[in-house]
Amino acid sequence: MTRIALIVFLTSFLHIIGNGQAINASDVLEKSIKYHDPKGEWGSFNFQMEFLSERPNGPDRNSMVIINNNTGYFKLEESKNNMVITLDNCQQIPEGKTCDQVKRTRNYYLYLWGLPMKLKDEGTPLEGTVGEERFDQYDCYVLRVPYEQDVWYFYIDKSDYRLRGYMFYKDEPAKKGEVIYLKEEEKVGSMILPKVRSWYTTPDNKFLGTDILKSAK
Repeated sequence: MTRIALIVFLTSFLHIIGNGQAINASDVLEKSIKYHDPKGEWGSFNFQMEFLSERPNGPDRNSMVIINNNTGYFKLEESKNNMVITLDNCQQIPEGKTCDQVKRTRNYYLYLWGLPMKLKDEGTPLEGTVGEERFDQYDCYVLRVPYEQDVWYFYIDKSDYRLRGYMFYKDEPAKKGEVIYLKEEEKVGSMILPKVRSWYTTPDNKFLGTDILKSAK
């Protein structure tokens, strides 16, 4: 076999081997976490963040959130909706709401702003297989997490493992849910968090609003 033929053979062989290797969801997740939280700071996250929420039917809403993962402290301040909770102890509950509703609000902020790190939480049903899909003009790996009440899909850029967006279905067969596109980035400590999140319904693609991280300190 000539040298050129040998090179062609080895190149083809390695290509076949490479294509035959299954992509592991845990590996993709770990690389995405390394991109967003290279020093593992989420577990000790302690920042005050200011948000602007824009809605198509208005009005815009400003809010301030304190998250301290060291103590389990969470505080939300916005017009007529101030709340404080430490672990599961509700210390300030807005009028007309319950402690369970306060906990759900806290969990909402922790989950979305803790992605993709939150996918390492105990009991997260991360499927082992990885999809590949074009999402918002980016070639992405797709991780699927079928929770008990809804099914989530996470789109991770194949080039750098940045989280580009996510989607969840309350009714997967009917494709009824929401899709969230992530734009721009904000450095918080050594972490890289999305700065802008835009929400749309599926399958009708109705615009729901945009959340903007204005500052973090």
